[in-house]
Amino acid sequence: MIVEFWLLGTHQGPLRAIPATGGRFRVRMTASFVFDEDEQLICERVYFDQLTMLRQLVSALNWKNPATWLRALKALRGVAAPSSEPDRRLLDTSMPDDLRRDRPVT
Repeated sequence: MIVEFWLLGTHQGPLRAIPATGGRFRVRMTASFVFDEDEQLICERVYFDQLTMLRQLVSALNWKNPATWLRALKALRGVAAPSSEPDRRLLDTSMPDDLRRDRPVT
């Protein structure tokens, strides 16, 4: 199943290494869901434009306030920071039986 939707929110907590800006955002997202034969969710993948979200969060900052400059610097450092390793539980999964191929893909 594929779902397309608008995600609306306010940046009140850290977003990876980016500290909260207090800015509001509205970004278009797409999510795909994979279910097993018992209709149990086995995988969810979410896609969105991260740059659009970041632009909205940064534009909400009050640039006349000197404290904003420090917050913006922290946000830029967060953007530049290397991403952390994904949770091993997300990587150590097996392919569902109905998707396995007994022959090489050509």
